[in-house]
Amino acid sequence: MYLVLIETSGNQNYIFSTNKLKENIGASELTYLAGTKWVLDAVAEINHTPQLSLWTKSGSNELRKKILNPQLNKHINDSEGVNIEVIIATSGKALLLAKDKEYAYKLIQKVTHKALIEAPGLDICGVFEKFNWDENNLGDINRKVHKKFELVRSQRPSHNLRFLRLPVIDECSTSGLPASHVEQFKQDNEEKTVLRSQVSCSKRQYSRDGFIRIREVLSRNELNIKLAPNLRALDEELRKQNFSEEIQEDSLEGLDNQEKLTRPLEWIAVVHADGNGLGEIFLDFGKNLSNRDYVEQYRQFSIALDICTEKAFLSSLGIFEHEKDGLISVIPLIIGGDDLTVICDGKSALKFTENFLVNFEKETNSQEHLNGIIPKIAMKSLKVECLSACAGIAIIKPHFPFSVAYELAEDLMQSAKKVKKIVVNTETNKPYPCSALDFHILYDSSDVELDIIREKLTINNEADTSLLYTRPYVITDTDKLQVAQHKDWAEFHHWEQLQNRVKILVSLDHDGKRKLPNSQMHDLRKGLFFGRVFADARYKLIRDRYYDAIIKLVESEDSLFAKEPESGLEKEPESAIYMTGLLDAMDAADFLNIESNSDEQE
Repeated sequence: MYLVLIETSGNQNYIFSTNKLKENIGASELTYLAGTKWVLDAVAEINHTPQLSLWTKSGSNELRKKILNPQLNKHINDSEGVNIEVIIATSGKALLLAKDKEYAYKLIQKVTHKALIEAPGLDICGVFEKFNWDENNLGDINRKVHKKFELVRSQRPSHNLRFLRLPVIDECSTSGLPASHVEQFKQDNEEKTVLRSQVSCSKRQYSRDGFIRIREVLSRNELNIKLAPNLRALDEELRKQNFSEEIQEDSLEGLDNQEKLTRPLEWIAVVHADGNGLGEIFLDFGKNLSNRDYVEQYRQFSIALDICTEKAFLSSLGIFEHEKDGLISVIPLIIGGDDLTVICDGKSALKFTENFLVNFEKETNSQEHLNGIIPKIAMKSLKVECLSACAGIAIIKPHFPFSVAYELAEDLMQSAKKVKKIVVNTETNKPYPCSALDFHILYDSSDVELDIIREKLTINNEADTSLLYTRPYVITDTDKLQVAQHKDWAEFHHWEQLQNRVKILVSLDHDGKRKLPNSQMHDLRKGLFFGRVFADARYKLIRDRYYDAIIKLVESEDSLFAKEPESGLEKEPESAIYMTGLLDAMDAADFLNIESNSDEQE
């Protein structure tokens, strides 16, 4: 028997290598097909079971049904004539059992050949490991085949060597690769010519299929929601609807053409979320399981995780405002496994992400999905019946390159993931399921690297370190963290703290004016960059004038800063760390959609 692993590498670089959203969506779809349809088509041909093959327009639901159907995906160890069995087939990754070495070779050959033709820029590789079904533990073999994959991948020539060129060859207008196609079209009544590489053409060709697959998810769940295929279409549709409303309200009088063409989306956001603790789960997955039970539980867990991410995403769409025809300002790029990447209206991004993380925990705790396989496995490994995720949100202006914004969102997500090292289970010392997010609003495009951004918000003194931010923020309810270490750290960094500060910042007095005037808050903001002593002195100058509101905001009569509880991290500095939540609250105030309540309303 042979365990076969087929996996793509460098997915994020492949998907976000250009700033063209159409190519990003197409690249995401090609990555999805490489681990799903192309794998099942190859298995169907080798096993002579054409009914296992997927139709071109098949959605994820049909894929799940076929993999879970023992009549189509038969057990390789007790069925005659079955040469390959699919364990998992998900976006960019497939794990299978092959009866003989010949079938393992043939499977990898078919899938990689298909990828070379349909997705020439995709880095995909396959390996296999021989084992004895009755004697070897499949969990151990799975770890071996993954290590082998890393070794083989490192020794292979780079996929970029496929695109060598002579200096006289012109380059693609979006990817920088050698151009192989000339595309001509009309724009503003002018003929335009664009040079495209084969990689860009293949991505653009599959963008519509990716959009259709996402739309199928919405229709299957009976959601009366309409998605735009790209930012330009979304922008034009929103502008058209806003323009129509203005005409109906007779509000166009006196407006010049420039004002009429104002973009409906002032800010857009790139949101990237990823699950926590799955590495720990898969390390323990094969313990005390027979090989057949391992295959069945691994398959069910993978599919249930995919369902949970999908359901959490769909449940979170309600926070976006619907236009008349059901259009919402969100464009999904990746929804699969424990990954989510979307582009959406920046004004709704924080609330959407919070809802997604809460719903992800809720869905993974549910017993509905494949007989509660996820709570069962999570309890066995993490001692808690749910999973968690972390997210990064980069909020940018519409003209900003979102491939760069994605890299920032990825770094922000990794920043949020430090909760895994801090909030751990007191019994097992393993990561405790705890969701968190980090965000940045890019007002200035001169610095787009998170390390540089945060360095400018750090003031080091001999005695202590002052941070002008409190991010990342924990989303998980603190009541669920009773048996976790460093619960005080989680409470200090909790999302509710930020929301409460924003509520106080935007609250109004009896006259409808801000209890804490913007001018005074911006004055405090400037003072933060001169250091803790200077900022606190400036704070004390205005404290008594706005005492009731500002004490609620700062929770201290003496300082804008508070000492961060110990996190237990090895790299934690010896000096104390002081943090302020003022800057976070002022940044988030325009993006949390918290109403300004007056005293009378209260």
